[in-house]
Amino acid sequence: MSAPTKQKTATKPRTATHRPAARQRRFRHDELIAVDLFSGFGGITQGIEAAGFTTIMAANHNTYKVEVHEANHPDAEHWIANLVDPESADYHSARDLPAGDLLVAGVSCVNHSQANTKKAYEQGASLFDLDDPDFDERVTRSERDRATANCVLHYADRHRPRMILVECTTELVSWGPAIPGRQKVGDGSTYRWWLKQFGNIDYEYRELRLNSMFFGVPQSRDRLYIVFWLKHMPAPDLDHCPLSWCASCDDAVEAVWSWKTGVPPTGAVRYGIQYNYRCPRCRREVVPPMTPSVEAIDLTDLGSKIGDRPLKKFTVGDQEVLSPLAPATMARAERCRKRFAEYPAILMPAKAVHGVERLLGQPLATQTSQQETGILSTGMAMFAHRHNGDGQHLTRPMDTVTATEDRALLFATVANYQGATRGLNVPLPTQAASETLGLMAGIIPFRKNTRPALGSEAMPTITSEQIPGLLTAEWAALLANLTLEECYFRMLRAAEVGVGCGFNPDFAGRPGTFKVWGSARNQVDGYGNAVSPAVGEWLGRRMRVSFHQEQVAA
Repeated sequence: MSAPTKQKTATKPRTATHRPAARQRRFRHDELIAVDLFSGFGGITQGIEAAGFTTIMAANHNTYKVEVHEANHPDAEHWIANLVDPESADYHSARDLPAGDLLVAGVSCVNHSQANTKKAYEQGASLFDLDDPDFDERVTRSERDRATANCVLHYADRHRPRMILVECTTELVSWGPAIPGRQKVGDGSTYRWWLKQFGNIDYEYRELRLNSMFFGVPQSRDRLYIVFWLKHMPAPDLDHCPLSWCASCDDAVEAVWSWKTGVPPTGAVRYGIQYNYRCPRCRREVVPPMTPSVEAIDLTDLGSKIGDRPLKKFTVGDQEVLSPLAPATMARAERCRKRFAEYPAILMPAKAVHGVERLLGQPLATQTSQQETGILSTGMAMFAHRHNGDGQHLTRPMDTVTATEDRALLFATVANYQGATRGLNVPLPTQAASETLGLMAGIIPFRKNTRPALGSEAMPTITSEQIPGLLTAEWAALLANLTLEECYFRMLRAAEVGVGCGFNPDFAGRPGTFKVWGSARNQVDGYGNAVSPAVGEWLGRRMRVSFHQEQVAA
């Protein structure tokens, strides 16, 4: 959407800038007040406000992100300031921000992520400036000054918020000097020291590792969440127990989060590798329902045929080649076409050297600050449960919708699991090397007030009027014979990235509630660094119960 005149992106301020709330309001005496550090696009703000908190202040060093946050949260005051480096011209101490009942902070993922730790250690971007004689022997002033998580300690030490929520990459736990011989891996001593300081000022805490795809977000995004609370408060219930289907018990159960391997030296913890969910009865692995990426993809726009794109010059080694896309992208697309020939559309990491392709029935890969995901499509779909059905371009309108039924794009599942065909009314298991899983696109009718499941979500009860179609061998052969030049390709739009990250911008002609503007690059950067609002809401609701219990006990 277009920005108001006063909210056009400005250059970085030379001094810290305070922006009062765009509209003044009175707060009730019983409202729970929150402050957001490193607020970015406001994913945590959006989540905790949905949980019932009132955000009175947000701070960030980036003018554009503050303006976007301000447009979506006009009741809060804002600071455009560097909260980390006291020698910066736009520095403002976190100690001087207003007090709140809850402090939330998305500390820097850049300095703590495994991909950037070597650079961070070389620049000394990982240590603190509180008094600790043993610690101070190993650090310099510049190293202490540049740690974003430092600001959380400064604020907590001054204002004692009753609860604190910190979000970061899971690699934060390896924060510390590099392990000898492993320059990209820290020894975790700084992180342990940091946690110890909270105990010294009367906080208890719990670490959580959660993936956004289990909270209704169409993106697989593993993150570390640390909840702190003052010791006099009731401990919040932070067990994540999603309702899941246990094939062994043949029943729906509240799944239990469970370690598989523990935390590796890098700190990188990923769903399905280091942890999973298990049935509380039989202890067998279960897979919680997850949201497919198709919910964030505008299938009315598949881009253009690769063969219709103008040829461009690219340098490969010592040679110049003509190609409609970068040679590396063409090579990856061709590999994907051969590997996934039976699927009408897939998502591929078009710019990354490494990456995993995703089917539209799977959640998006973890979104970064870069616009690096493309959709490669045959442009075709099939009809299921149609008397005269045949192939149809994905962007063409569906057939007439009657008063008694509706239609939706279906990614039906066909699986062979432990030697038996798996029913469509249960979630898919985690895919093993010996299993065969299939997804195909189709159009199915379904009764009003029912919702067909997509991809790995559980299907609703199948009736005689709700028969999902199967992709025939002939159709698969037709798709397999298409050349790469006949396929469609485009990069994901900023709005799709936003929906994939759990926000609600204008999308595919549908007005959204999240106000955003600017270049695609800036938008994608804002979304990619944001906290998933749905996870923030879930945590906020759990923390709010503790505030209520404290009030009742008093």
